[in-house]
Amino acid sequence: MIDIFLKQLSNSDIQWLKQNGHQQNLQSGDVLIEQARTSDFFYLLISGELTASISQNQGGRLGNIFAALEDDQDLEQEIARFSPGEVIGKMPVVELTPAAMTVRAVENSALLAVPYELLQEQLEADLGFAARFYRGIAVLLSERFGRLIQHFLRHQKGQIPPLQDVPLIFGELSDSDVDWMLGVGRLEEISAETVLIRNGEQIENLYIILQGGIAVFVKEQQSNRLLSLFTALESNEQTDDSLEREIMRLYRGEILGEAITLDNPMSTYTLRALENSILLKIPEQQMLIKLQQDIGTAARFYRVVAMLLSGRWQGLISRLGYGRTPYQIGQSLELGAEYEDEIDLDIMDNLTLGGARFDWMLKRLKVS
Repeated sequence: MIDIFLKQLSNSDIQWLKQNGHQQNLQSGDVLIEQARTSDFFYLLISGELTASISQNQGGRLGNIFAALEDDQDLEQEIARFSPGEVIGKMPVVELTPAAMTVRAVENSALLAVPYELLQEQLEADLGFAARFYRGIAVLLSERFGRLIQHFLRHQKGQIPPLQDVPLIFGELSDSDVDWMLGVGRLEEISAETVLIRNGEQIENLYIILQGGIAVFVKEQQSNRLLSLFTALESNEQTDDSLEREIMRLYRGEILGEAITLDNPMSTYTLRALENSILLKIPEQQMLIKLQQDIGTAARFYRVVAMLLSGRWQGLISRLGYGRTPYQIGQSLELGAEYEDEIDLDIMDNLTLGGARFDWMLKRLKVS
């Protein structure tokens, strides 16, 4: 765990973080970040251990009354623990909303605190730093998302509502990036129920959904091999697919197989077409070479991957009944409040640009 983020950075990157940050010490039990509050720092855990928990939305006083009647004591639930080398706090484009969780010290801990504004300036000024930073964040978020899925599969018996990402990719990439994808990519049409990528198999291509939809399935990891065997024997279907649970649905404009760009060529998910679909297929080797040779594309692409993974992480928390307060009809709006169905005005322009660029791409490919 300690190397997941730091090993993506160069020595000069780490030196910059040290020079522009300061050490912050926590005593056991101290709260570093409070849920729904915005942090002004990017934190790197140096020593100790932190825990992250989320509070369940109870809908105000009436919700609390029902919770008491139901003897619901689990109003706050631990979802993760952070060890040295992990990062938390405010991150450019990654923390799109106020903190999704409360973070506190399990034991005496030390952190490197880097002001968010300074980090943002460095990311804009140094494309190499940006590419390595966003790649490190994407790798870390991918690992965290996998752990969070397994956590809820175990504790909530797999009843995870499907997620849907917001298609941001084409608002973040440049015209030249899209032109390159069109040049090296090939159209692939698949019929409903076709398995595009299977759990445990090597990923060979990056895909962009042009039309249709893809369901994402994951298999619960059984720590007890005997229990896993009996679960399989009790299943009416004698296939691995029957033991998988749908966790997410992806539609037009989404990327699939991004793990190949994060040093993880083996898929931990099964992707199956929900309907007849059209995809743009970009071969793995050409994608990796492009990211190595074009630092600008790398910075923009890894930024997009980090954004998507962050959105999936926060979306999972929200759709499981945790996280920010939803707005209800008739409720008075509070200027300082954040509601889970709000759209961040800062990314509206990119969404508009992304939609126009995606439509232009479809016309180029003659996909209606």
